[in-house]
Amino acid sequence: MESIINHYYHLVPENLKKRYGGFLFYVEEERYLLVEVLNETELLKIYQILINHHIGNFIIINNIEGNQISKQDDKNYLLFKIRCNENENMTLKETINIHISGSNIWSKVWGERINYYEIQINELAQDKKVVLDSINYYIGLAENAITIANKYEKELNEHDYAIQHYRMYVPVKKGDYFNPNNMLIDISIRDIAEYIKSSFFNNPKDNNDYLEFILSLPLDQKKANFLLARLLYPSYYFDLFDEIILEERDEHDLIPVIKESKEYELFLKELYEKLTIKYQMIYIEWLKKGTKVPHQ
Repeated sequence: MESIINHYYHLVPENLKKRYGGFLFYVEEERYLLVEVLNETELLKIYQILINHHIGNFIIINNIEGNQISKQDDKNYLLFKIRCNENENMTLKETINIHISGSNIWSKVWGERINYYEIQINELAQDKKVVLDSINYYIGLAENAITIANKYEKELNEHDYAIQHYRMYVPVKKGDYFNPNNMLIDISIRDIAEYIKSSFFNNPKDNNDYLEFILSLPLDQKKANFLLARLLYPSYYFDLFDEIILEERDEHDLIPVIKESKEYELFLKELYEKLTIKYQMIYIEWLKKGTKVPHQ
């Protein structure tokens, strides 16, 4: 990473470290973040929308060629100057609420991810007992989420979308929240669901706190079902799975998540029961009857 920073920006980084989905460093007390860009068009679109709304906590720095994107080894990189304290926690009044037309097909994306995980299990995880004993349970949750998405995707319209985040980590740091490379255009309940999942598995509150918050939201039938789908989809498990397979993380890091799965089931069942009072919810047998998806 230092070679990219030296060559394209004529900067000599201090304390280069992997943070906020990229590489954080300092130069003469200025903060910078170098990120690999996977969807250039969407990122630059979101960035311009943020600037238009006077949200300038991350500013793109052009390289020495005058371009926003720097290319090396068939990868695209972009450099941000950070104009906030990236390590500070977010406050509610600072949250972004920008609606923007969009479209997304969760059922297709999630289906492709399950196919990918099944391939990885067969090719790279046969010696990982913790993974093998647990993965089918979480694939089952993902399949429940796909069932919901399949039913309600056609009912979405462009007004249901907003700037959201790939992941919401608890506590929410400004370095993650204001980073355009952590943003996408998606259904406007994504951030809520990802925040609740991160909180539940990292800094849990009483289940009633989550339930009261969700029931206070201005949802409609389709958004209530999509919120349930997003809460069912086990991104918290699959993110760790990716690191175990691709970055050789210790598979035993899954154990705390697995231990919390029964408590999370109870939360989902309570939520499902309360949502069915207010909205017409899709029928999920184990949520309705209390028949758990089997633990592996």
